[in-house]
Amino acid sequence: MKNSRGLLLASFLTNVEEEEILSEVNFIANNMNLTNNFIFLFRHTEEPQKQLLTYNAVVERGSPFHPRLYTMRVHRKKQTNTLYTINALNAAVASQHDGKTGRDLKLDWSVYESCLLLTAGKKLKVHPLEVVKIFKIEDPPQEN
Repeated sequence: MKNSRGLLLASFLTNVEEEEILSEVNFIANNMNLTNNFIFLFRHTEEPQKQLLTYNAVVERGSPFHPRLYTMRVHRKKQTNTLYTINALNAAVASQHDGKTGRDLKLDWSVYESCLLLTAGKKLKVHPLEVVKIFKIEDPPQEN
């Protein structure tokens, strides 16, 4: 695993059985070019059957982010542990500034602490999240 900067990806799980989650974590660890050793499992606090995995990976231009799960690029605001898409960020700014958007407008991130911000159409959708588990991916043994 290299220390290059990858994209933060969020893969949405369709099956929350522990074996299936472990299968997807193993698939990501074995098939994705991860930039660090951690995969985070999040759960929607109001709809616990909705879960997602986040991880940093280098993705080749034009190739799918993850071939088996619905996966999208997200960004993270560390101070509030907020995951968001750029469209959702713009919608959140607009919601706090009477419909205006722009780089000069500040967002009150505390409103979105531990949330995933997405859009449906152009409407902001706020999904409260909690970290369920952090998987530490061990480097495979080196051959001599």
